[in-house]
Amino acid sequence: MSLHVSVSRSPLRLLAYAAFAVPAILLAVDMLFAYRWYPEPATFDQVVGTTIDANGQTIDVVVKPYTQDGKAQRRRDLFLGGALLIGGAAAMGWGLKELVSPVALVSADDTGISVRVDGPGRPSRLFTWEEVVEVRSGMLENDGAEVAVLSLRVRDPEMIPVDPAGAAADPPWLHVFADEWDRPPHQVAPLLDQWASRPRPGGGEE
Repeated sequence: MSLHVSVSRSPLRLLAYAAFAVPAILLAVDMLFAYRWYPEPATFDQVVGTTIDANGQTIDVVVKPYTQDGKAQRRRDLFLGGALLIGGAAAMGWGLKELVSPVALVSADDTGISVRVDGPGRPSRLFTWEEVVEVRSGMLENDGAEVAVLSLRVRDPEMIPVDPAGAAADPPWLHVFADEWDRPPHQVAPLLDQWASRPRPGGGEE
């Protein structure tokens, strides 16, 4: 019997990320260019010349430069607006990219379990079946909230990363956060645990 299991981020969660990015981008554009909804920095009226209107009357040409407070407000708006624009565009691009070409957060085959716990841009960490003792699902407190996890117990505690990304280290356990998965961990754990290398009731190791 061969094994192939792959878990990615939930499409609904990715769509939510992209949707939340839209208001950030719109607000950023307004702060940087339009000021239709966001308050405009403080200005004052300054006469820079005169002109003749259509009725032949002389009228003042008035510009609205920023006050000292307005200049500080504009610098703030440029900084915050730029950050919002970059962050919103990055979040939307990442969400759409993940929808089109999802990255496996956890995958398993006949060799072992691969888990993305070493940070963005880093390859998945492979735990061979000879190294995995047990796989189970459960709940774990993280930042004051209960989060669903897939827990791996390995033979050598030193194999557990010190500060894993998207997981909690508790050697010899590695608890992988599963709140963003496209399927719950209690559906995944039984498929993987049967391949773990540990003594079974009524037999030796598998």
